[in-house]
Parts: sequence; C-alpha cells; structure tokens
Amino acid sequence: MNLEALLTHPEGFGLTGASIPQRAICRVMTGEPLAEYATHPDVIGMLGGVAAVSALPVGRAPDMCLLGAAVRCAKSTIVAAKAVRNAYLGDCSGLAPGEIPRVPIVSVDLDKAQETFSKITGAVLNSPRLYQLLVQKPTKDSILIRNRSGRPVEIKMAAGSVAGRTLVSRWLLGIIFDEAPRMQGQEDGVINLDDALSAVMARMRPGAQIDLVGSLWAPRGKAFELITHRFGQPGTDLVVMVANGPQLRPDLYTPEYCERIRKADDRAYEADVMSHFADPESVLIPSVEITAATRADTGLRATPMQGYVAVIDPATRGNGWTLVVIGTKPDGGYELVLAREWIGSRATPLKGSQVLPQIEQAIEPYGIHEVHTDQAGFDHLSDIAELVQVGFELRLVTRDDEIACKRLPALFTERRLTLPDVKQLRADLIALKRRPKQGGGSAPVLPKTADGRHCDYGAAVLLAMQVLPEAEQVALPTLDDETLFCLRAQDRINQGPMHAAGMRLMGAT
Repeated sequence: MNLEALLTHPEGFGLTGASIPQRAICRVMTGEPLAEYATHPDVIGMLGGVAAVSALPVGRAPDMCLLGAAVRCAKSTIVAAKAVRNAYLGDCSGLAPGEIPRVPIVSVDLDKAQETFSKITGAVLNSPRLYQLLVQKPTKDSILIRNRSGRPVEIKMAAGSVAGRTLVSRWLLGIIFDEAPRMQGQEDGVINLDDALSAVMARMRPGAQIDLVGSLWAPRGKAFELITHRFGQPGTDLVVMVANGPQLRPDLYTPEYCERIRKADDRAYEADVMSHFADPESVLIPSVEITAATRADTGLRATPMQGYVAVIDPATRGNGWTLVVIGTKPDGGYELVLAREWIGSRATPLKGSQVLPQIEQAIEPYGIHEVHTDQAGFDHLSDIAELVQVGFELRLVTRDDEIACKRLPALFTERRLTLPDVKQLRADLIALKRRPKQGGGSAPVLPKTADGRHCDYGAAVLLAMQVLPEAEQVALPTLDDETLFCLRAQDRINQGPMHAAGMRLMGAT
C-alpha cells in the first residue's frame, strides 16, 4: 500500500503519467523520503524552500497535511487513493467485536464529495487487486474495505451540514476534508472546519491522519490561517504544500493556456491556476495588504512621545464588544497597539457595568482619558460609566462612511498602519466589503457571520478613522552620549526596554 504506487499503478488508480510534484505529494503525505525528488525546483517551491524540504518529517507521516493546489491537478485522485490506504493500513487493534471504523470524506456539497467517492469505487471495482479488498457491494455513499487485520472499514462520503454526524459516531482511521479552503471556519461557511477538527481529535485511532485539500479561494478561514503561518515550516504535526498548475501539470498548464485564463477571469487565474488566495472585487482592503501590515506581536506597550486613540464597538449578546487602541508614530504612521474583545450570548449577555471597568484597566497604560463610540447605546453607556465611575469619558462619534472607506484602505496602501497578530482582528478586516452608493461614493459592508458577529473589530477600526489625528513626522530629540549611557544602564537593570527611564528624561508622565 505504498501511496505513490497505489496512485500511479495501472491496477491502482491509474495515474501513470503523474508528474514529479504529484509523486512527491504522496511521499510527503506518508512520511517517506523525497530521495531523488528533493532537488526538483517545483517540489522545493511547493514546500516553501530548501530549508522546508530538509525539515520534512521522515519515517512517520505528519498528523495533518494541507494541500492547496490548482484545479484539474489530480487532488481528488490523490486523496481517493489515500482513503483506500488509510482503510487498509489503519490501526484497528483493541476495537470491540462488530465495531466498524470509518474514513470519512467530507466536502462542502454533495457534488464535490461524490467526485472523490466515485474515484474510489471506480478504482476498486475495476482493479483485480483492489477488488479483493471489497467486503460488499458499495452503496451510493459508502464502501467497505477489508483492513489488513481482516476487520471491515467504511469509507463514507459526507457533505454540507449533515457532515457532522459522520464525524462523531465512529472511530476514525483518517479523515479527508475535500475543498477545505472553502470551509470557512467560525466566520462563515456550510461546514465549520474549526469545530469539525475539534470534534474528530478524540476519535482518531493511533497513526490516523487528517488531510485538508482543495483549491485556494477567499483569504479567510482555517486553511488560510494554516497556510499563512505554517507554509515553509513543516513539522510532525503539520505539513503545508501549495502548488500551482504549471508545477503540477505542465502538460495542461502551458503558458498559452494560463494566459487565456488570465485574460478571461483574473480572479479565477489567481485562485485556480496560480494557487493564490483571491479577494472578491467588493473587498474594502486587499488581504495581501492586511498580511503585509501584520506584525509578529499581539500588542504593543505604551511608548514615549506617542498619542493614542481608543474606540469601542459595544455589544451585549451575539456580537463581540471590541476595543482598539491606535497610536501615532513620529514618522507619520500609525500602530494599532491593542485589540481586545468581549463575547456575550443570549443566555449570559455582557453588562456594561462589568466591561467598562475592564476597558479602563486595558487603556490605562496608554494615558487615555477618552473612549470614542457611535450612537448605538451611547446614552445608556454614558449613564453606566458615571455610575461605576470609570476614569475616562465616552465620546460620541457620528459615523461617516465616506471618510472610513477612503482613509482606511489608503493607510494600508501607503504602509502607514501596522496591526498586531490577532486572528479575529485580521479576519474581520479581510471580511470588510464596500458597496457603491447611489450618487457616487461607497459605504462599508460588515457581513454577518455564522457565529453571530458583524466584523466587530472592523466596525471599531472604521470608526477610528474619523477620530485619528493626521500624523505628522516629528523630529526625535537628540540625546547626548551620557544620557544614552544612562538609558542603557537602566534598561539592563530592569531587564526590559528603555521605557520608564525614557519617559522621565523626556518629561512624559
């Protein structure tokens, strides 16, 4: 049951003309050495560099593989072969008599799931070798394969909202999420990939693997996060592979063919041919701009000679109550230094009397005495703020869509705004859209997501565009050698940045 042989053998899945990258995918998925494929430039590119090739787990398969690839490049055939291999080689030891473990193939809809499942039934029914593993005649959505232990194993097709029942009822010898990049996690989507992965963890047999495959699409969700943070950094827990059409199928994706698709539909070219996440035309801020603006930290401490603005988007039940703090930089730019969120529910809604004191505590290090918000609940919150005696004043801001839609994208384009590495903040900003207004201009759109949120960080950041001062480049004071020596000495004593000493020397409070 060597996966590469199973994929390419005429009595297996029959992909006799498989390219070197397609063969390499099989070896990576099963933890086998790349050997002669390790120096192939398309394999190196698919894995994220020479260092990534060297860091691949060998001798054991990774717990999870993510393959983002162009369309018509045999993704479904590869995972179909993987499902049969999982069913045959999976660990069935210790199972009770009569227990039938499962290898689910989960997809966003019935049509996508059926494509992969039909490849399995076609290969098994038409191969003299694989037919020997068949326990009984396949049904329309499942097939029983005999495990090497003799126990039957079910390969089960599941799609859409009913997929959840397939994942929690049996022991699993592996699981395949087909078109995983279109499963948008907690933000939206028919299948919540985040919750699905959580549900299967306790049901995986020893050595069972999770495979996430599909063509890339919108820049959000679990697959987007994994590719953003782990491409080029393989480990035993996860290996990410991203391959475009010319790498996987140079016979199909000739330069002429690629150019024809690009001219016809630029977004399809980016996603389906080049394996890039593609933004919809209505997006307010391109995802690449947001990624470029994201720092490695999750927040910044207060620094001398920097002014700060705090904005909240209040909520009590389904939405998130968000707080953002943005500071001006001496070079004319801005830093989003703090992003906090409080989540309530219908059963336990948030209370302003509890959240406002926490906001005061969060903004106190930045020396902020005003918090800006819009009309929603302003009067009620103002009364609560007086009752609990918080040390800041609520300021009412009337939303101006035109200012927000112009200023925020411009700050990203000009590289004048940086963000902390906060997953929900990035997801909300990516989800923001613009809608043309009658008579000209545009208005921001904050889509409602499956978990009840309305891009709540996005709402706060948009409002901040109206209260942020125009940052002007300020010349930093020149410090003499003696002062610098004192600052560095104080820093060594405190084992931290030169913050406190710098505040005193520059006259800040």
